[in-house]
Amino acid sequence: MTPGQPRQPCTVAGAFLATLADRGVEWVFGNAGTDFAPIIEALAANADGSLAMPQTMEVLHETVAVSMAHGYWLMTGRPQCVMVHVNVGVANSLMGLMNASRGRVPLLFASGRTPITEQGRLGSRNAPIHWGQEMFDQGGIVREFVKWDNELRAGEQVVDQVDRALAIAQAQPCGPVYLSLPREVLAESLPPGTALGPNSVEVPAPPHPDPAAVEAAVGLIAEAEAPLIITSGGGPDLFDVLGPVAERFAIPVVQYWRTSVAISTEHPMYAGENPAELLSRSDCVVTLDSMVPWVPGGMRPPDGARMIQIGPDPLFAGTPVRSFPSDVTITSTASTGLGAIAAGLDAIGLASAAHTLARRTALADDLDARRQREVAAGHEPGGQVMSPEFMSLTLSEVIGSDAAVVNELGLAPAVMSFTGPHSFFGPTVSTGLGWGGGTALGAKLADPDRLVVWATGDGSYVFSNPMAVHHAAASQGLGLLTLVADNRVWNAVRRSTLAVYPEGAAARSARMPLSALDPAPDYPKIVEAYGGHGQHVEDPDELRPALERAIEICSTGRQALISVHVSYPDAAIH
Repeated sequence: MTPGQPRQPCTVAGAFLATLADRGVEWVFGNAGTDFAPIIEALAANADGSLAMPQTMEVLHETVAVSMAHGYWLMTGRPQCVMVHVNVGVANSLMGLMNASRGRVPLLFASGRTPITEQGRLGSRNAPIHWGQEMFDQGGIVREFVKWDNELRAGEQVVDQVDRALAIAQAQPCGPVYLSLPREVLAESLPPGTALGPNSVEVPAPPHPDPAAVEAAVGLIAEAEAPLIITSGGGPDLFDVLGPVAERFAIPVVQYWRTSVAISTEHPMYAGENPAELLSRSDCVVTLDSMVPWVPGGMRPPDGARMIQIGPDPLFAGTPVRSFPSDVTITSTASTGLGAIAAGLDAIGLASAAHTLARRTALADDLDARRQREVAAGHEPGGQVMSPEFMSLTLSEVIGSDAAVVNELGLAPAVMSFTGPHSFFGPTVSTGLGWGGGTALGAKLADPDRLVVWATGDGSYVFSNPMAVHHAAASQGLGLLTLVADNRVWNAVRRSTLAVYPEGAAARSARMPLSALDPAPDYPKIVEAYGGHGQHVEDPDELRPALERAIEICSTGRQALISVHVSYPDAAIH
């Protein structure tokens, strides 16, 4: 190395890590195996920090690791790296990748590949498992849920492969990508002439809405008497655009299957979570990047209603069956497409049109009354067992507006207040259970000064690999607050069975088969095993002080868990 020049990595593994850091990847969430030897050696050789590399975290289950990258991106918009152990780690990661794929979360998913050579090279096979873990097509495990996959076969390609992977992951529509890394290739000395350089592949610009399609959408909305916007996800860009547009043009907004906050629950045009009533009388429906804007079997718009779909992949080409109609289909991000439509509506003066003014007045009282009815469901504790609505409203009042809630089948969000783009995150429509714990950890790691609440059903808590979650929180000093809704039933299974067979034998049974979660464990003891604070609550009067104490403990960097015995509702919660 010439004096004064920056240090260059010596091995392909070192170049892989250094390139990640140079491209803005801050964390590698790892679940290591025998294939990690070159990665571990490169990290140890760089103990003096002379070469920039991402921080690494050993995560005790692969789904938690993938979910941490998911949560980190939700809070920051910056993709991270997950690395797991050959085919077995890839298999364990699949559920997390399904969630990231359906949530359009960019991340670089990497894994080792069992050594290719049986002997003779640094990194060749040296354990029986290296034969048992080989596959003809390791990438086939995840191919349906990643945008791109490849195996690094030549060390001199490492920089280009990382650049290509990260660019594809962040290209709209975003999503995970997969790079497998054979041990021998990682262990190679970096070929002469291979050096870190500027990023060779820029992220493609997002698609811009077609002006003709925008004009057609403007015409449909302008003619509508009862337009409606339905969205699932949000994020800062859409949040900044949607609220002003909805208010200016008096268009109610429903967040069906809310995955993040697109509009404040206190906004005058916020119309709740259930689109059924407004959809039934809407003559123009705008869906913003929503795979399932409504469930056709139980909700439907009037005959003749016009439909506008907007999104980077507005028809969701990766979904085999999806038959929602579309009169105008706009390919762009939801925020860009909606912004272009708003400019067109402004140009024709729709905000001051007589029918817009009349609609705004009528909607204001109607939506406010609707909101008050929703919140009122949480005012009373319920019967002998506390209601999830009471628990949820109490939590909302205690945490205020600055917290971030990651909810997985634990809360009744309809009664809660979410006023910012990072105030709530819910599962994607794939709902691979176990997503919430790792996602909450990733969010907390990204914003350690913010209160982050992981709210989870008791079944989802078990799926989340809770020991791995609490271990990671303890190892990083993350004061995560976990709220377990202990209703002692797989309520999603129970509800689904009742919906299909409302008068069936299962509905009449005292204990529905394959849905009970008795006996309930002592949940507080699980977090206590990692030095956290735990408390179980049965009495509604004890809930608020228990939450307040837990929040105070979390502010010190110590994690806390509150389990609450609640009833199970017939209405869907997510």
